[in-house]
Amino acid sequence: MTSSFFRILDRVLETLLFVILATMVAVVSAAVVWRYLLRSPISWADELASILMVWFTFLGAAIGMRDRAHYAFDYFVTALPVPAKRFVLLLGQLVAITISIGLLYWSAQISFLLRQWTTPALEISRALVYSACPVGTCFILLYAVRDLVYHLKGEPLHTGTATSEESGI
Repeated sequence: MTSSFFRILDRVLETLLFVILATMVAVVSAAVVWRYLLRSPISWADELASILMVWFTFLGAAIGMRDRAHYAFDYFVTALPVPAKRFVLLLGQLVAITISIGLLYWSAQISFLLRQWTTPALEISRALVYSACPVGTCFILLYAVRDLVYHLKGEPLHTGTATSEESGI
């Protein structure tokens, strides 16, 4: 059940990222053509591209959490014996979850407070822009909790590139 849930979640997240990136490329390309070839700049293109970049960043961070691809200084952790290594990784997972919960709470508060403000060119609520952080953080939390459960069960962790056996976990 949970693996099918995460397969669907992965597919939704990857599809969103593909659509955002494709839209960003189309908007920026159109802006360049209109500005330099047609001498008539698109007033909202930069704003939309910036908003899409914000969403791409936070959703992409969730992919990084899913694949355990965020930068980690693990020189000392890899030198530890397996029980200590498991403890340190479990502690790291708990810290990541705690920070993510705080980020989710405060970014949702800010998004809510900015709901009445609009962007200059598109005239859409700034909450739409700022809500990228709580949405991305929800994805991050789901993946972090999944990995915590795997840790607690002693199951191999999902990774994007190396298996948990290859990484010595």
